[in-house]
Amino acid sequence: MNKEIIIGFLNEYDINCTHCSVSNFIKTDDSCALCNSMNRDISLLITNIHGARRTVDVGLALPPSAELTPYEPYKSAGFEVFVQEGKTETERIKSIFNTTIRKGYETVIVLSSNVPNLPLSYIEYALYDLRNGNNLVLGPSENGMFYLIGIKRMLYDKIINDDIFSTISFDNSTLRDSTLKTMQEHCNDCSILPNWYILKSMDDLKKLYKDSLHGIGWKAQWTHLIVHDLLG
Repeated sequence: MNKEIIIGFLNEYDINCTHCSVSNFIKTDDSCALCNSMNRDISLLITNIHGARRTVDVGLALPPSAELTPYEPYKSAGFEVFVQEGKTETERIKSIFNTTIRKGYETVIVLSSNVPNLPLSYIEYALYDLRNGNNLVLGPSENGMFYLIGIKRMLYDKIINDDIFSTISFDNSTLRDSTLKTMQEHCNDCSILPNWYILKSMDDLKKLYKDSLHGIGWKAQWTHLIVHDLLG
């Protein structure tokens, strides 16, 4: 086990999927092709981080309802697999930090799967900052909360001891700025990454498709294919 880990926080594809509004006609009874593709691309993205599996562990945080069997190939490929616990996204994010820190990791980065085309350099920046004096790294989304949250063990211990996690939410995008302010107030060494967009509307899908054609961001080949079919 290495001391650093990057975890793809995977989507839950079911009838309550947050992407239903943009993917209804590619949705089947048992899975969402869009979410499945984003999950796949995020997995590929983090394996391209410098030192992935050798000096930096890679992991997947599965939704509570996910069956483990389909993810056995990922485990065989060297991924650490965790299960999100909790009813809300905030509770699930907290549970992953709690599990990984207790397991012995000194640095934990959680990456949303809703940014399958995030530039690889953004994750590299996060790792660099956490290795060079910063205890917290946040990647703010243009149209949501955060696409990336990175924490060092020492800050996590402080957050838990001071019960800061109970006062913040990662579910409501209107609370992003107040959540960011609260986190910064308790961390003197906070790094903020450039804004990026998460996929939550048809306009976002169109932007991803256009960016892909112009070589902007990670290639996200599986998501790009689905979006191509979706946009006709």
